[in-house]
Amino acid sequence: MGSGGVIGHGVLEYRDVIGSLRYAKFRVDTKDMRTALYSRCLGAKSTFVAMNKHPEEFSHILAMIALQPAPPRAFVERAVARAGIKNGFDMFNNALHRRSGYQLDDFRPIENTQVVTVPTLVAQVHDDFMMPASYVQEIYDSISAEGKKLFWIEGTDLRFQGYTYFGKHPRLVLEWFDAHM
Repeated sequence: MGSGGVIGHGVLEYRDVIGSLRYAKFRVDTKDMRTALYSRCLGAKSTFVAMNKHPEEFSHILAMIALQPAPPRAFVERAVARAGIKNGFDMFNNALHRRSGYQLDDFRPIENTQVVTVPTLVAQVHDDFMMPASYVQEIYDSISAEGKKLFWIEGTDLRFQGYTYFGKHPRLVLEWFDAHM
């Protein structure tokens, strides 16, 4: 692993996004294609970081979908509260820092979403038991793109149903990309 087994919640993985874009631009069979991004969870956060660090790599991107771009802080806050672990957040944050040198607030996507200028659809399970809707609303509100949309997936509180939602209901994805490609 290029990051020594450390998950950087986008702070490190943005390099994978850049590598993927460069690979697609290099290949003979894909280099002339119109390009949009479908970034999920950690992939969305990694894309935001990559856009902030290397905006020139995204000049050919026509649109993006950011599905459930969750900051890890929210997961930890919810998990330790549900488990009733006193001082759980601080214990987790300290252990993370000892292992990786990072703290949970190093992974906030807000500072990176401000540079997003491509049309972006953000989708999230509204009642996600692991992610307060306010976190995703904040991410959406900070995106600078004029063409942006927030779609709440309703009828479940299970995060993983959000990842399969568009496979069962593809209309919005198809309409979004058709409109911007």
